Order: sequence, then structure tokens, then C-alpha cells
Amino acid sequence: MGLFDNLGASQPAQGNTMFNTQGQQGQQQQQPSLFSNLGSNQQQPQQQQQQSSLFSNLNTSTNQQQQQPQQQQSLFSSLGNTQQLQQQPQQQSLFGASQHQPHHTQLANSLQHPQRNIPDEAATLVRKWDPNSQNSILQSYLYNAVQSSFYPFYQRPVTVEETAWEEALSKAPASVVGEEGEVKFVPVLVRGFLDLGKRVEVQALTVRSMLTRLHEMRNSLQAVMEAHQQRLTSQLENSRRRHKELEQRTLRLAVKLQGLRNRGYALSPAEEELRKSLLGLAAKVQDPQFAAREEEVWARLVSLRDRARWLEEEGKRLGATVEGQGQAAGQGSGAGGSAGGVPEEVLAQTRKILRDYEGQLRHLSREMSEVSSEFKGWEVANGGAGSGGVRV
Repeated sequence: MGLFDNLGASQPAQGNTMFNTQGQQGQQQQQPSLFSNLGSNQQQPQQQQQQSSLFSNLNTSTNQQQQQPQQQQSLFSSLGNTQQLQQQPQQQSLFGASQHQPHHTQLANSLQHPQRNIPDEAATLVRKWDPNSQNSILQSYLYNAVQSSFYPFYQRPVTVEETAWEEALSKAPASVVGEEGEVKFVPVLVRGFLDLGKRVEVQALTVRSMLTRLHEMRNSLQAVMEAHQQRLTSQLENSRRRHKELEQRTLRLAVKLQGLRNRGYALSPAEEELRKSLLGLAAKVQDPQFAAREEEVWARLVSLRDRARWLEEEGKRLGATVEGQGQAAGQGSGAGGSAGGVPEEVLAQTRKILRDYEGQLRHLSREMSEVSSEFKGWEVANGGAGSGGVRV
């Protein structure tokens, strides 16, 4: 055999070369290396498993090769077979693990996350962000405050699901007890920014109208108070001036009266009547009831001002209630598909508010007439007493 005859041959038996002597230390036979047989004899029949090197196989015959087919291997054939046998399990274990592991991972991921169609996903996304869709995520429930007497008339709209309506009713705020009675809250479905903007615009319009009404009432009240204050101020100044004049006249009369009394002159009937009138006026001025009456008049004026302020707040609250009822009625008519004008309950509530306003105005007018009549009577009484006196 030549040097390269056994390069491609697959030998089942063990090969003895320079490179495989390191892994065969536990064998009983001697394993010579590549150059161990350079000086040895070529004919050794006693050894049954003679190991030949690269150069010992150059002069051997074909018969020796047939008798010992398992002992004659070249350097490169043994090296190739040994490396092939040693590397095949490692390659299988290394690349087998790296190839099968991603396959199982991809299979598990595909089972856990099934792929969906892109158009279906896009359609689902559009439905979730579309305000006109039932499955839109841009929807929420807001609440309107209504009177407990009108609460049973608010029903679920046709476009709202029953479960969602019941859930909104369960999450409604607790009822509040006010001056007009118990106030409850009715849910209103709002979808998208457009409905929310409309609701904000309606609220802003209502607030602006109520502010306008409030400013009008405040201006009217301010005008009435200014006119009343000017009238009372002028009358008070006149009363003070007259009081000073009467005080001076009384003082002069008292001095003269004391002089006449010291002289022993008797008073005439007119002078005696004048004296009694002066004493009566002094008693009235110093009487605590007069001060109490004056304080009562001022207290009535203050109560009138407080009453006007309360009427202003009441009008604001009732206006907000009517506006909320009108808005709720408009939404109910829009959901039913018919708009038949102003509802009857809104008209009834408006009539009631107007009747209340009329009664309050009548009460204010009666109070004003009583105060005016009392003040005029007091003014006439003081003026009559002053005019009936005799200037000295």
C-alpha cells in the first residue's frame, strides 16, 4: 500500500498512529509511534498485532496486507477516522441543540399568541376609536341632577345597553337633600370628544346666562339701595338739622321759662301747652322705644337686602335646575327620534317658579309699604310737633 491509499477508507478496527497513542494508555499491547519502527526488523511473525508506521508499509507485500487488514493504516487515514469518530457525536449534540431549541420556542409562541389577520386588527382598532360604534372606548357616563319627583320619568335610551345602564345607575352619586327637596342623579352617556364638547358648551352657555342674570339682579339691587340710601340720608340730615334747631329753641325757651318762674309770673295757657309739648318731645327723643324702633327699621332694611340676596341665589339655582331639565328633555327627545317642543313638566316647573317669584315680590312690596308708612308717620309726628311750637 502506498502513502495515500487509505485516505478515504473506513476502517472498523483501531489505527495505531502518532495521534491516537495518547488516548490508549489502558491497553495491554504496545502502541508504537510514527518513528518507532524505523530501525526494527520487518519480519516479526511472533507478534499477532504488529503495528506498522508510515515507512514500514512502503515495502510490505500484498499478502501481508491481506493477513493483517486491521493493522495497516496510514497516518492520515487513522487521523481522519479518529477525528471523524470523535467529532460526530459532539457535532450532533452541539448543532442538534441549537437547531431544535428555536423550533420548540417558535411553536410555543405560536400556540400562545395566535396570529390574526391584519385587516381584522385594523377594523377592530377603528371600532374601538370610533365614537359612533357601540364598542368604542371613548365613552363614559355623566350625571344630571334632577328632582326626586321627576326621577322616575327618566328611562334608559334605546341606544344604551341594559347592563351598562344598570351599572351606571349603581355608580350614581348619593342623593342630596336641598331646599326644594331631594335631588337625585340620572346617568347620561357621552361618546367621543364631540359629545363632551357639546355638553361643556351647554354648561358654559348656562353659566354665562346665569351670570348675566346675576349681574342684572345685582345692578337692580344696587340701584334700589343707592336710591333708598340717598333718600334716607337726605331725610336723616333734615331731621338732624331740625333736631338741632328744636334743641336750641328749647334751650332758649327753658332759660326764659326759668327766668319767668323766678320772677313769680304765671304761665299763660299757650305757654303751658308749649311746655307740655316740649316735655313730650324730649321724652320721645330720650325714650328707649324710639331707638328700638329705629333699630327695627334698620333691621327690616337689612332683612330686605338679605332677602334680595337669597332671591338672587334661589333664582340662580332654579335657573340651573330648569336648564338641566330642559337639556335632559332635549336629550330624551333626540334619543326617541321626535322633538315636540317644550315638555309639559318643564312648563309646569316654570309656572311654579314664576308664581314663587310673584309671591316673594308681593311680600317685598308689603314690607316696603309698611316701612314707608311707618317712616312717614314718624316724620309727620315729628314735623307736626315741631311746626306746632312757637319760635322764640
